[in-house]
Formats: sequence, C-alpha cells, structure tokens
Amino acid sequence: MKVFTFDFVPYAKDLTGHLGYPVGRQHFDPEIAAQTYENHVEQFQLMEEVGFDGVSLNEHHGSPYSLDNSPNVFIAYIAAKTKRLKLAMTGNLLPIHGHPLRVAEELAMLDCITRGRIIAGFVRGIPREYLTYPIPLKESRARFEEGLDVILGAWTSDLFNHDGQFFHHKDVDMWPRPYQKPHPPVWVGAIGPEPTRNVARRPGVTLCCTFQPTPAIKKQMQLFRDAAVEFGRPITEDDLLLARHVYVAETQKEAEKLCKPNFEYYFQKLLGEVNNAAIKKILEMNPEMTLDQVKPPYPFEVTPMEKMRDDGFLLVGTPDRVFQDLKAQYEELGGFGTFMAIVRMGAMPQEVLLRNVRLFGKEVIPRLHAMGKK
Repeated sequence: MKVFTFDFVPYAKDLTGHLGYPVGRQHFDPEIAAQTYENHVEQFQLMEEVGFDGVSLNEHHGSPYSLDNSPNVFIAYIAAKTKRLKLAMTGNLLPIHGHPLRVAEELAMLDCITRGRIIAGFVRGIPREYLTYPIPLKESRARFEEGLDVILGAWTSDLFNHDGQFFHHKDVDMWPRPYQKPHPPVWVGAIGPEPTRNVARRPGVTLCCTFQPTPAIKKQMQLFRDAAVEFGRPITEDDLLLARHVYVAETQKEAEKLCKPNFEYYFQKLLGEVNNAAIKKILEMNPEMTLDQVKPPYPFEVTPMEKMRDDGFLLVGTPDRVFQDLKAQYEELGGFGTFMAIVRMGAMPQEVLLRNVRLFGKEVIPRLHAMGKK
C-alpha cells in the first residue's frame, strides 16, 4: 500500500467566533498566511524523511478553510523543496477553470520539471466554490466531464481537436508534453452514484473516497467495481484510494486529548459554519435548487469527534490502535491501494502536527507499506 497525506492548507490561526461566509478581510493576517505555507513545507519535508510516498493538495477559494487557491502553484514550490515525494493534486477544480487546456499545460510543465513526480487529480468542488467564480452550479458536472476530456485528449493527441458544449480547439500541438507516458496518473474525487460511475468508465483513473462514513464508502467502492465490470474495465487495488484523518500518540488518552480540539474546530467551525453560511447564499442565488442538492453528505457541524471516529472518519490513538482500525476498514472495504492520512486539522499547532507525523512514520507506515503485498 502507498501512503500519502492530503492537506487543505488551512489558515494557521483559530478564528472561532468570526466564521461565516464571507469571513472578512479584517481577519486576514499576511504574516500568519506566510507562516501557514512555511509550516506546510516543513511538514512535507519531514514526511519525505519518515517514509511517506507522496503529498496531495486540493483547490478551494474564499475562506480560511484553505489557503490553497492553486495547488499547481504551491506544488511547484514544494517540488523545489523535496526530492522523492510524489506530488498529487486532488485536485484542480475543473468546472471553474475557463480553459482546461491551460490546466493540461501547467501539469505537463510540472511533470517535466519534476521528472515524473506528478499525479494529476481533478474534482468538481463543493458548492460554495461557485460563489467565488461565477460558473452556474447546474453546469458543473458537464463542465467537469468535458474539461477532463480536453485534458486527456490534449495529452495524448498528436494534434488535438475538440468541439464540445463549452470548449472548442482545433489542431492544438501541445508543448511541453507530459514527462510520464502517456500522461501522469489521474485521480478523481467523487461522491454519489453518477460521478462514481463516470470515474469507472475511464480506464486507469483512480477513484478517491473520503468524507463519508465507512458503510457509505463501502457501498461506493462496490458500485465502482460493479460499474468497471459493466464497462469492461479491469481494476486492481491501485484504482481505489481512501483518505481518513489520523492522529497518533504514545497513549490513547494523549492522542484523543491532542486531536479533539483541532479535529472539531476543523469540522464544526472551518467546514461546518463556513459551509452553512455559504449554502444560504447559494440557495438565494439559485432558487431552483433545494437544500438536498447542496448540503454536505454528513452533519459535520454538529457531530463530536467520538461519533465521527466511530463512523470511520478518524483514526486516533496509539500506533497499534490506528493500524488495527485502518486494517479493519481495509478489510471491510475490500481493499484499496493508496491511503491518504489527513494529519493536519484546522489550526493545529506545528509541533503537535510534527509529532503526529514522526510517530506515524516510524510506527505505522512500514506496516501499511507491507499491506496488500502477496
């Protein structure tokens, strides 16, 4: 099994009492933002040292939930500060990019610069992203699928031609081409039956599963496997990825004590309060939509850490407890080839974060690397 981390690059200061949508520029401190990026580079360098296979970033806009407006820009900087780590975007928000061909060009550049360390990931994004970029939310799925067609086509065609609903290209000779052949590995994050089936119909594309209870992910992975059979696509464990929040410490009590305030700030405040305020604006701007169409798949804003741990979102405790809990999920889900440990939660102090990384790397990663090997 490969072991990555997934990171939202959350603002490094707790803003409890000031969160909503918008949060307001009066709460932004450029020095804290600079320190946030510096902390992440230190984190990723340590991860390379202790055995992680790669890091993964995604794209968000308009709140302290994430300062990673452009994973491609940040990964270019991280690439210069590391040597071995695979660098994944999970991912670029294709529907809000006016020209997905530009995304294809940027990723090809990065793949050449890093001599093949890039993994290209793509997502539609949560509804509130569409408050920042004025793309109709109802077009997001169609724009995503066509955008991905453009990127894969540009990477693999001698001269790329495309005449679609949103994008039109004629005889595009893309330079540079990706370093990896035919192109970097592609990961797609999806929730729901139709997006999951859309991933299954694309040969070689990995399905990224997270932000759902374990029973829901089990159902999603089985749907993916069944759809792959229907489309005649062979799959292995490498076509499935699971992401979970992780915190390890020497004792169970210490792990839960250090994790709980940071975990709950992230889910209840940064995700829950900001999202709820944004949803009100989304519904005002899109009166034809219902709450069920835009609400999160889980009541993050009111659920305590202990319940989310029981539902599978969080692995917390001693290294052995965390490994055994993850092994149980692996077996229940029928296996997966990549695990993404989300180790930074909200405004977690840097030393608390680095302590987690060191112990996870020393005690858990070697056991995960051995999983799935025959």
